[in-house]
Amino acid sequence: MSQWLERRTGFREFLKRHGRDFAVPEASGAGVSLGAILVFLLLLQLATGTLLLLYFVPDPAGAFESVHGLMREVPYGWLIRLGHAHGANWMVAVLFLHLFRTAFQGAYKDPRELVWVSGCVLFLGVLGSALTGYILPWSQLSYWATTVVTASLSYLPVVGTDLVHWVRGGEFVGEATYRRALTAHIALLPLLLLVGVAIHLALVRRVGLADRVRRRGEEVTGATVPFYPRIALRQVTTVVGFMLVLAASVFFLPNLFFPVDHLLPADPFETPANAKPEWYFLWAYQLPRLVPEGLALALEGIALVALFALPFIDRGPDRHPLDRPVASAAIALALAALVTLSVLGYLA
Repeated sequence: MSQWLERRTGFREFLKRHGRDFAVPEASGAGVSLGAILVFLLLLQLATGTLLLLYFVPDPAGAFESVHGLMREVPYGWLIRLGHAHGANWMVAVLFLHLFRTAFQGAYKDPRELVWVSGCVLFLGVLGSALTGYILPWSQLSYWATTVVTASLSYLPVVGTDLVHWVRGGEFVGEATYRRALTAHIALLPLLLLVGVAIHLALVRRVGLADRVRRRGEEVTGATVPFYPRIALRQVTTVVGFMLVLAASVFFLPNLFFPVDHLLPADPFETPANAKPEWYFLWAYQLPRLVPEGLALALEGIALVALFALPFIDRGPDRHPLDRPVASAAIALALAALVTLSVLGYLA
């Protein structure tokens, strides 16, 4: 018993020493740690995805039946599948919130420019993972949503048509497309995300968390607190609270992210009336329907470049939204445009 207490005390002292090394501003951040939720969701995706591979048939001929057989016949298979699917959608949603909150708070400013850039890379990696995973059940909805998304690559000048052909592995979405998506989803993108998260957290560890946003001229105390136990417990509490939200969506709203066409096997010869991508790509789907395709492509490219370049454009020391009205207005306009285009795409 005494040896157990010594080991436990030693571990606690290690946490305290590490926490003192990773001291954070006393008034840092909001109560909800979106970063901790995202790390939890990434681990959930890896765990549930691994379990799914034990029963999933990675082939267009058997993928749909294997998924529905998992839901009906494997004990708790429905929980694993819904946990993975809901987790992917929640991960994208929380990542959007994390991105815009960081932007509004100006937490990308010196010395956190590389933290922001690495986060943007992770943002694209998560979107790519969600997109490649969406086709794998080979349902009517996933098949035609992939057709719509890959067809949008043709808007690129000169290389557009060839790029569509390369991504699909042929003229139409088929088995070659499936193989490419499968490889990216279970091998390439998980490795990218794990390495990216490690780099992102190492950068956060190096420069520290951002202080609370203050108005220009407001006094900064400079006081810090160790990461453990207060900040660590706050993050654990946040993750536990989010787990309840995730559980509620799985148990009480199981079809929240599953329209009717998701329950039908893919049929390349029958185009559904509402063929469109998932909700997180609806803005990109709707924009070319409102403006010429070339202009839509240019606007999307400018938005992507501006996303990565934001810390190098907004260089002033002020972080409070009211002290940087131009940057705050641009971010608010981008958010409004994203929401509006997504709603219009959903209603189209």
